[in-house]
Amino acid sequence: MNPAAEGTTYPDMPFVVEPERVGGFREVFGLANGVPPTFLTAAEFTVLPTIVADPRLDVDFTRVVHGSQEYTFARAPREGERLTIKARLESVRVRAGTGFVTITIDLVDEEGDHVATCRSSMVERGEV
Repeated sequence: MNPAAEGTTYPDMPFVVEPERVGGFREVFGLANGVPPTFLTAAEFTVLPTIVADPRLDVDFTRVVHGSQEYTFARAPREGERLTIKARLESVRVRAGTGFVTITIDLVDEEGDHVATCRSSMVERGEV
């Protein structure tokens, strides 16, 4: 993992809060309506392949474990709305051969208003 990649921003990506996908999340959680907070994981997985493939980050994804996950909301996303994913590497550190990266994804609506932030930390285990 390359600490020099810290601060990297990625091209904006579109993300639609598709009712069918939302319905699948609701079913898992036994909800009758609304967009479950963890639905935003779908937005993260939209951009994650781009980040993992970034040669500048230089991460060996075969050695990565999920460290933490958090969501903050300005408001709940709405079914059917179009959002824009804005992703960046908030923090990239290596300590004793183990890499730590925090990926931050902001979701904004068509008016440019902030909807939510997803923050995910991953750990790249050192070679054995």
